Amino acid sequence: MLDELVNLIRQNGQQAVVENEAVPNEHNEAIMQQARNSIMDGLRGMTGPGQVSSLSESVQSGQVENNPAVQQISNNFMGNIMQKFGINASTAASIASSLIPVVLSKIVNKGNQQGAGGFDLGALISSVTGGSSTGSGSGLGGNLGSIGAKLGLDKDGDGDVDLNDLTKMFK
Repeated sequence: MLDELVNLIRQNGQQAVVENEAVPNEHNEAIMQQARNSIMDGLRGMTGPGQVSSLSESVQSGQVENNPAVQQISNNFMGNIMQKFGINASTAASIASSLIPVVLSKIVNKGNQQGAGGFDLGALISSVTGGSSTGSGSGLGGNLGSIGAKLGLDKDGDGDVDLNDLTKMFK
């Protein structure tokens, strides 16, 4: 799951980072890594199902850049690359705005595509938080499983998203 996140960042960071003359080439890889860390930290901070639903709704409405969680992730990413790599504020803002919302939109959109075999947003969040998104139990794991069901990822119709659904996606 995290490898897919890294691949999305690499694909979408090519123009924003690698081909950006304002970014020294020796920092390209580290900036991409920082984008991954910022996204993972932001997803870790999504402690309630309302935040995940809000992100999904923002993507569906085409307003992902206005989502408070996306703004926070982008701002943290900007601050980190400015501080760690000496990137100026306008370049950092440009990189963040062309990378973070795009990657998060693609994650959510792949999760929304039924049978896509792509991202399961609940599983991604669970993997970065150390929780479990299987079953319909209580707590964050149970909430994420029910959110995944609402996103069309419940392939066996049992009301949650678990290994059985993953198996059915690939059959």
